[in-house]
Amino acid sequence: MAITFGQVKTWKAAPLGDAGDGLKADLRNLETSHDELEAGGVAKSWTGIAADSARSHRNTLVADLSSHITGKQQMQKALYNAETEVEAIERLVQGILDRAKTSEFNVSDDGTVTSTATPPTFRSRYEAEEWGASRNTTAQEIAEDITNALAKAAGVDAILTDGIPTGTDSDLDNTRKERGMASPEVAERWAQLTDAERKAIIDQKIEELAEEYGVEVEDIIWDDSMSGNGSWSESEKAVRLNPDRLDDPDLLHTVAHEMRHARQHEAIDDNNDWQFWWEDDPFDEHREDGITEDQAEEWEENFDDYKSPSPDYDAYYNQPVEADARKTGREYLDNVTPEELDRLLEESK
Repeated sequence: MAITFGQVKTWKAAPLGDAGDGLKADLRNLETSHDELEAGGVAKSWTGIAADSARSHRNTLVADLSSHITGKQQMQKALYNAETEVEAIERLVQGILDRAKTSEFNVSDDGTVTSTATPPTFRSRYEAEEWGASRNTTAQEIAEDITNALAKAAGVDAILTDGIPTGTDSDLDNTRKERGMASPEVAERWAQLTDAERKAIIDQKIEELAEEYGVEVEDIIWDDSMSGNGSWSESEKAVRLNPDRLDDPDLLHTVAHEMRHARQHEAIDDNNDWQFWWEDDPFDEHREDGITEDQAEEWEENFDDYKSPSPDYDAYYNQPVEADARKTGREYLDNVTPEELDRLLEESK
């Protein structure tokens, strides 16, 4: 769910810094305990099987403490980084509210900007149009500042999520492992974009992947009746995407994921292609990208007996073509940059 301006108005940086300071005190105690346990957990004079077992147990505890310390350091860094960003957000929000009040505008909790000014008496139609244009310009500038504040808020949310240590939240661990996560910088840039710009980026990425993979994409269908994120239709040569997911950069995983399914089908077709000995093997392009004939055969068998999410979701989730597509989607989402988004947007024009 997208962060609202009403929520961002209540954000304060100080509690984040206080939490970071609290972790700093915890870290000092943990590091002291770690060093003492590592140095003197088992007497050097103790020998034999029992001593070896004790040292093994000590080493396990030291390793666990090291991991715990690393996790707390990660969270502390995230809290301090988020504190700096929220300080900037506080200044932005206050500037927005001050300008809105001075210029006689109201900003609702959903970020809508409306005029509260009473129009003056105009001596001519030209004066009325000038006044209206000036009001529209000011409203647009305030709206742009709101967009920037909400984009920074999305970045902060990603910073704090990224700072949660592995092992703290099993659902988050699974998301990191299976789908990947956009960086805070990408989350912020994505939040600055309009839906039209996001669609343009996605259309351009699909076009580039289709060319790279040597696949034909007849259509990109934005289907608001979908319950999931997206799908690839081999019969239609079409990518279907859910427009309700446009506010989340996770949709970039879906784009790479579904285009990987298109590549899987292309690899199967090329693996089954027959040619004379003097002709080029169409499978060479897949082989160069690390896809083997064995993989293509496994994918073909899988598609011949494809498991839908219902009634057995685990069977669907764990089948080879889905595991492979998730890997591709994860790698793309984990590594995409704001610069890549800007390049795709520029190329789409």
